[in-house]
Amino acid sequence: MAIRASMLLLLVAAVPALAGGLNKSVLVPVYERCPGSGNCPPVLASSYTFDEMYLYSPRKKYSGPEELALMIQVKGLKDANGTPVTGQITVVVPATRVTILPSGGGFGTFGDSSFVSQQAPYVVEVKNGSARQKFFTPSTTPPHGLVANSFGSPIVYDPDGKELASTGSQSRP
Repeated sequence: MAIRASMLLLLVAAVPALAGGLNKSVLVPVYERCPGSGNCPPVLASSYTFDEMYLYSPRKKYSGPEELALMIQVKGLKDANGTPVTGQITVVVPATRVTILPSGGGFGTFGDSSFVSQQAPYVVEVKNGSARQKFFTPSTTPPHGLVANSFGSPIVYDPDGKELASTGSQSRP
């Protein structure tokens, strides 16, 4: 009975911590493309491997200037020889469709090839195979009237510029 009561208290205490928090997306290894309609042998797109990789984003309904945009966490990043990596990986977020409504200045929807719709890559510093890095919205982000639509998933590139990880799912090995 005492154990059950302790477990219940731990669960109740954990709920407020999770309520505001962050969305967590699991990143999985990327495999090379397979042209045509047949099957190809499974070949990782990168010679680098990792134990765990997560992408976090705010749960808040609204964003604004200098607020958390995303966070990446990497554990166990190793090169082809199995050596923990100290170097840089890059997170590329596909272009978004950006609209600024009249309440935010009234620019309307920017063209898909506009520089405003392009997102600069996020460079992540990895040390001894691990990283935990936060990225924030620019100070020029409109505090009101901004809508940014995402139509693709972020992709993580290894230090050699090859696809390493993306959002997705996998079953146990």
